[in-house]
Amino acid sequence: MTNKYNREFLLEYVESENKKNECNVSLENMEKIVSLIEYFGIELYRPITRLLLSNWEEITERINNYTEADWMMADEIQKTTPTLDRFSIAMLIEVLEGEDTLNQAENAGRRLSEEELKAIRKHQDEQ
Repeated sequence: MTNKYNREFLLEYVESENKKNECNVSLENMEKIVSLIEYFGIELYRPITRLLLSNWEEITERINNYTEADWMMADEIQKTTPTLDRFSIAMLIEVLEGEDTLNQAENAGRRLSEEELKAIRKHQDEQ
């Protein structure tokens, strides 16, 4: 379980990325992103934050149009994952199983920048 200090750090990071990239995600939804980061592991905070923030609007629109049948899987998963709310589980399903968003499709095949590669190597060296 992530301690309070880590949660505060994560929320500050998500807020800074949200502002910097003008994603306009609400504080309540940024809290959900932090919960998802905690679920997957704090070491993945950067890619999870960027993936969710940059695709938030489109994925939220999909979730807002869920049918009862669509919600069945999220409800089943929530029974064994009580730390995540129903919406967060639906978000996971969309990111992991759903169609690529327009943003993901536009970036398909894009090579990482030298800066991104250095950051990944640095993180791997720290492990």
